[in-house]
Amino acid sequence: MMLAVRGLDAGYGKLAILHDVSLDVAAGEIVTVVGSNGAGKTTLLRALNGIIRPTAGTVTLDGIDIAGRATEKMAALGLMHVPENRLCFPSLSVRDNLNLGAWSRGGKGDLAAVLELFPRLEPRLGQAAGTLSGGEQQMVAIGRGLMASPKAIILDEPSIGLAPKVVAEIMRVLTELRSRGLAVLLVEQNVRASFGIADRAVVMQRGRVVLEGTPAELVELPEVRNAYLGGAAA
Repeated sequence: MMLAVRGLDAGYGKLAILHDVSLDVAAGEIVTVVGSNGAGKTTLLRALNGIIRPTAGTVTLDGIDIAGRATEKMAALGLMHVPENRLCFPSLSVRDNLNLGAWSRGGKGDLAAVLELFPRLEPRLGQAAGTLSGGEQQMVAIGRGLMASPKAIILDEPSIGLAPKVVAEIMRVLTELRSRGLAVLLVEQNVRASFGIADRAVVMQRGRVVLEGTPAELVELPEVRNAYLGGAAA
């Protein structure tokens, strides 16, 4: 497995959020993590990327133990985090935002490859990122992560606040990244969209993994349909 998590515990100070979380993501695979607000999904991504330090468990990337390493080291090792709410630098140009993603590679990112995925960004390279639409800013955020040529990419709610047409475009790009061999770990509230592209899914509740399987398997479970799909099988 490209990304392997075993027995992960993490939280904030004395507040424990994650409890014995284990999951895998292979190269060329999309795994989606779903759960209600407060289930621990964002905390999981922060623990994987070193924003918070795990208190127990292991995280390996391509066989290398990365648990507890500093966030700035993760990109150099091949793990990129696309956070919730995009977090572009609004006063910087699109080009500069993208180039920041190549910092761990000495600024030598493959801009042409990013623009091939997101052709809408090419005529906006000189434009301030803060003037873009929400969907375009999400493209910048994902493109910034890809500038480091990662082995695995973890994304937190990339569809939040976006129109359905843009959500479909983001999901299309994620499937393209899978075809290029990336391991993709996707936290997503839009369960229908994420189940439509994922190879496997993990359901979290109260900081624990309670269900896992293929989307086709999980949509057959009443507890999944009722909680995340409005009671109807997708």
